[in-house]
Amino acid sequence: MTAPDQFALRRHSFRRQMGLLLARFIGPRNYQSSLSLDGIESVLICRINGRMGNTLFLTPLIRQIHQLLPHASIDLALAYSRSPELLVGMPGVRQIIVFPHKTDRMVRRFIGALRRVRATRYDLAIDPVPESNSARVVMLLCRSRRRLGFVTPFQWAPLTHAAPPPREVMHQAAHPVYLVDRVIGQPYSPQGIRLWLPLQLSELSAGRETIARAAGIPQSETSQRIFGFFAHAAGQKILERGWWTEFWSSFLALEPQAIPLECLPSLQHERTDRRFAGFHLPSPRALSAAVASMRVFISTDTGPMHLASATDVPTIALFRASDPAQYGPLKPYDLSIDVSHSTPAEVARSCQRVWRQSAGAQQP
Repeated sequence: MTAPDQFALRRHSFRRQMGLLLARFIGPRNYQSSLSLDGIESVLICRINGRMGNTLFLTPLIRQIHQLLPHASIDLALAYSRSPELLVGMPGVRQIIVFPHKTDRMVRRFIGALRRVRATRYDLAIDPVPESNSARVVMLLCRSRRRLGFVTPFQWAPLTHAAPPPREVMHQAAHPVYLVDRVIGQPYSPQGIRLWLPLQLSELSAGRETIARAAGIPQSETSQRIFGFFAHAAGQKILERGWWTEFWSSFLALEPQAIPLECLPSLQHERTDRRFAGFHLPSPRALSAAVASMRVFISTDTGPMHLASATDVPTIALFRASDPAQYGPLKPYDLSIDVSHSTPAEVARSCQRVWRQSAGAQQP
């Protein structure tokens, strides 16, 4: 296990212990297990986490709340710094309040964001995941008539309505939807849960132009020939350069007409394989629009994989450290592969099946 992975485990353990201590100190609270939606005109969703993927995991909940309460205003308290750009145009969302994450002047910026939250009196505040001490601080200090969350040994926020977490393993994007369904008495169904972004036609057109220019092909061919990939990751999630070289040799022997195109995390990053062109887009939303013009996208368990899963493009996720049941792509025709039990050649054959099954039609 690498040093960053060990640090993450220690940090997670500390947060759990802190949650247990606070829950024990504050003591049990009374809450209701059934919630009426009558009179709810403003909703606050609290997810104080700096990761792009965890921010995208809220999109099914945002869609659910807007469908249940089409006239309600939804405010988002988030910590991913680019969330206002990423989630622009989400139906029902009035404002996105960004809390600081791993930056300077943390206390001052946190207080500033908290003041923005407290400027509104909400009808409902939601802590959408079973464990998040940062979100519970906001839940504690916001002004809301109802506070909804999961009941766990680590739950210390002053909830008025709550439900126990599911017993079975569930995708991180499904937890919030399950929570709301449970307390309003609506049957929970995971089939329709998927990540999404309301990309505009102009954004999709710009993304298609970017991909065609990077690959050196006509725009009409991007959705027929481009096999996008993201090969970068951190800690145990990373796959070595040799793995990718062997994978692409195997896949191109099967599908020689495919054009691999690498998505780079920055302009300074060297391409994994110099045989293939690469591109970089600093905007995650622009990257999602660019991926939408491809035929297939393959990635390690990272933010770009979740961006791809938010499009209609078949997404293949490569896992080695985390659980695909909790973090994998959600579309029915997406694919998660445990690379610790598969050779690059075996992965290539699995990808060929996705490649051939895909319509390859240009995304609207």
